[in-house]
Amino acid sequence: MVESTGISEPMPVAASIDRVFDDGSSPGDVARLDTMMTVVDCATFPELVAGDRHDERAMEAEGGEHRSISDLLIDQVESADVVVLGKADLVTDQVRGAVEAMVRRLNPRADVVVGDRGAVPLERVVGTGLFDHEAASSVAGWDDALLGGHVPEPEEYEISSTVFRSDRPFHPARLAQVLADLRGVLRSKGFCWIASRPEVLAVWSQAGPNLVIEPAQYWEADDGATALGPSQGVVLIGVRLDAPAVHGLLGSALLTDGELSQGPDAWRGSPDPLPTWEMPSVHSH
Repeated sequence: MVESTGISEPMPVAASIDRVFDDGSSPGDVARLDTMMTVVDCATFPELVAGDRHDERAMEAEGGEHRSISDLLIDQVESADVVVLGKADLVTDQVRGAVEAMVRRLNPRADVVVGDRGAVPLERVVGTGLFDHEAASSVAGWDDALLGGHVPEPEEYEISSTVFRSDRPFHPARLAQVLADLRGVLRSKGFCWIASRPEVLAVWSQAGPNLVIEPAQYWEADDGATALGPSQGVVLIGVRLDAPAVHGLLGSALLTDGELSQGPDAWRGSPDPLPTWEMPSVHSH
């Protein structure tokens, strides 16, 4: 059993089992990774994930990268094979149910176990054979949601999700304003298209109050063939999420018909308050 710190990222720990040393030996020669487990504190999880920005609570992740608690907690939940709901006996049934609904939304594939005063059935966390490297290194459930797969809505606890799609880009200044106005979104992730940077497909990733939009790849390959679109899709999970209102807000940040007709050369001149990017150095193939 390996117990990492509360601020460690899961996948580097998992990858260490596969590490090959200079002499050709590897931890994987004598051990195998059976289960990735994380414990969620029912009493504090909702506040830390969905609360206001906690600059004073910022932590330094392994490798010196500064990240928020919400980033780290969501990474840990999304990568887990088993999620144990700790301190469930110290909260109301309503709070416990809401936390479980949040966890199941973030990671539909995980086995969720409720700890009773710290007691957890051993067979639920040891010798499960649940670890799947490919599944753990991808974001659980997002692909299914983007493809329109059905995920039951835990409506009792008002945790729901929606997918925003569009085949036209966002105006960067209007998007920045919309993001400042969005409420109730716990987690969102997907791909987006920013008009002022029209040649690049961007990754959208938000955990709690923190949102990052960064370049992924160019839309077109070197031969001019379209690689992935252009189109965009973002999955949003939230508490009491007003899906029509969210779609309306995001839709208002898209280029208008008039702006769209002006073409990419004009789009590049759009006011752009979003953080600058280090652009991909090569086109996709």
